[in-house]
Parts: sequence; structure tokens; C-alpha cells
Amino acid sequence: MRPVRVLCASAVLVLLAGCGLFSPPPEPPKLLTRAEADARTVVPFTRGVRLDKAGRIVDVTFDAPKPELAASPTLIIGLRSEGKEPAEAQAVTTAIQRDGLKARLVLERLDTASPEPISLWRISDDGRSQVRLSTDIVGERLWGADVAVSTLAEAGLYSQQLSYGELQWASAGLGERGRYRLRIDLLEDRPDLKGLQVDVMVGYQQRGK
Repeated sequence: MRPVRVLCASAVLVLLAGCGLFSPPPEPPKLLTRAEADARTVVPFTRGVRLDKAGRIVDVTFDAPKPELAASPTLIIGLRSEGKEPAEAQAVTTAIQRDGLKARLVLERLDTASPEPISLWRISDDGRSQVRLSTDIVGERLWGADVAVSTLAEAGLYSQQLSYGELQWASAGLGERGRYRLRIDLLEDRPDLKGLQVDVMVGYQQRGK
């Protein structure tokens, strides 16, 4: 009788599939190509940049939707490296973090009567709190970032086959969804960072448990 039971079970699964009651698990989001990632204008997003020459490296208008449950409305603006091994990604962030990376960050909200400057924050020296920036100059020190991985994966910006290193320039509190513009200018030449593969990364912070 056992073969008959197996056949019956198989027949039930086929019927369920035909009725739409049984479906295979969804495929993981497609990993974006470099060109596709550089064209994305919804949080989270990345931009491939060079860090060795002073000047503007990012000028992007983007939409900030309501964050997912796993993320907080705190927007992180920072840098991300990647490598096949953790040590490879870490070596890049260590090289940047060692001497800092001075930059001017300007974040504005656009879907208002006139562009509205958004205040930026940095991590306090003890790493336990956030300190409001009095100017838009950042980068004397950079801190480890904590962008919600689930949002990066859903956007096609995260691969389980790669290792990543993340650094944070500044953060901003976005109380509601909206349309924004971000400009980033490096303020000094850094020939020691020539050839590094780095992205500017903008995403929502991982919500604490």
C-alpha cells in the first residue's frame, strides 16, 4: 500500500499547484549590475566613485520611501567596499578610516515650496550617541555603518557570495517619505586611495531589536 500512498500524495501536490494553492518559494532578488545600481534613485542606492581626486563625486535626486519594518527612518550616508573575502573588503575600509576622508555633504528636501536643508548628524566620539553637525563638513573620522541588510538585498544591492565593509560619514532623520537631493564633494586629493573600488552608499539604518 505504501507506493499507492506516495502516488496519492504526489497527485494532491499537483492538484494544489494547479489550483494556485501550492507555489515554489520566491526567487531571491536579482543582483544589479554596476550600470543598473548607478541608475537607481530610490533608497537604498549606491554609486561607484573614485576617492583620489578632490571634487564632486555625487549629485543625485532620489526618492525616500517609508522604510521597511527591519529599518528605521534614519538615513545613513557613507561608503561601502566589497570583496570575495572579508579581509579584502576590510582592507579598503581600514585604508579610508585610518586618516579619514574629508567631504562636504549637502542634503535637501525638494518636494516643498523651496529646497529645504536637512540637518546631518555624526556618531559621538564614544560611539554611543549622535551629535548634530554645525556645518556640512564631515569625514575627519568615519564610523562603521549599519544599513539594514534586508533592504539592500531586496533592492539587488547585496550578494551573499561577497563580503562588505561599511563606513558612515553622516546620518539624517527622515521623518516622512519624500524627494531629496544629495551632493557630496571631496575636499582634498587623496592619491593614497587611488584604485580602490568603493561605492557611496545611502540607506536606512538597521532597526535595533
